[in-house]
Amino acid sequence: MKYKLIVSDFDGTVVKNDRTASEKTIQAIKDYRAAGGNFIVSTGRMFESIVNNAHVLGLDGVNIPISAMDGGIIKETVTGKVIARSTMPYEQTAAFAEDCERMGCYFQVYSEDKLFVAEENDINRYYCKVSKIPMNVVGKLSDYIRKNKLECVKVLIADKNANSFLDFFKGRYPDIQFFMSSADYLDGASLSAGKGNSLKCLAKFFGVDISETIAIGDSMNDISMVEAAGLGVAMANADECLKKVADFIAPSNEDDGVAYVIEKVLKDEL
Repeated sequence: MKYKLIVSDFDGTVVKNDRTASEKTIQAIKDYRAAGGNFIVSTGRMFESIVNNAHVLGLDGVNIPISAMDGGIIKETVTGKVIARSTMPYEQTAAFAEDCERMGCYFQVYSEDKLFVAEENDINRYYCKVSKIPMNVVGKLSDYIRKNKLECVKVLIADKNANSFLDFFKGRYPDIQFFMSSADYLDGASLSAGKGNSLKCLAKFFGVDISETIAIGDSMNDISMVEAAGLGVAMANADECLKKVADFIAPSNEDDGVAYVIEKVLKDEL
């Protein structure tokens, strides 16, 4: 088997639009792992959110690393062992918060294990319901970050026009990178984070050469790992920017694209 590590995005990739996985996908992951392969999720979600959804992929109780918050934290699901952590300087995160507050756009920030919001609203109530995580309401976020010297793992702007903020924030702070994780979400993370860097870290962790890795995704925050992998795969439902850098286009998440890739791998057809 040529490819010993498959790193897959979660939403829009390994799960369907209703955030479930088919029996075909669950069985494919099981078969790949039984053959000695390592199947890992790399997501913009918080670590606990994926742990709480591990049963969807048939991985509940299995101790494997998860790359969460756009590669800002890589942590084992059962032991809680931290493999890698990348945070942003609190001064720069506070400056980001002040910019958002001045512009009036909704945003939220994350430490390694907590989500912080200024006040509860429909946006974060829905976000927490989908992610299955609690929120911490702390008032004005820029003040909270400065007062507590909060070194965040991730920041996020949620807005139907989130893409319009990308040019403004890109390159604005020396140690923060920005990318779209969906049409409505603009993510920020440490320069040493990102899904591409997390893929390289995971390959090293498993003792796998980068040429023996596959990365599968659907959004712009997946670009770095799709470019870094031995085989970069974009889903049929992927953003066109991702498709342009991918080596292979898989069927959509609604058509079990990840299972399709795994089956090809097990048959040595990729």
